Amino acid sequence: MILGNLIAITQTSMKRMLAYSSIGQIGYVIIGIIVGDSNGGYASMITYMLFYISMNLGTFACIVLFGLRTGTENIRDYAGLYTKDPFLALSFALCLLSLGGLPPLA
Repeated sequence: MILGNLIAITQTSMKRMLAYSSIGQIGYVIIGIIVGDSNGGYASMITYMLFYISMNLGTFACIVLFGLRTGTENIRDYAGLYTKDPFLALSFALCLLSLGGLPPLA
């Protein structure tokens, strides 16, 4: 779980960063499989995956839209996004905060 996130920190492309972060998130799914159905492990795993997939799709949609508008995927080019496109910036922030586990978005 930690290795994927550590590699994600070093990336300069948003798509690659999210891809490596997804590798780290697989560990949580594996925990649900290992726990099994003793305390709702499978149900927790499926619920987690549904929310994770929906927020990841939203994040990738924002990244693709940003890439189409600017022609770049570099993380540094996201600076000042709110002044350029407030709706995209708020949508992107909402998805990223949800992926980060910030209550009540988690």
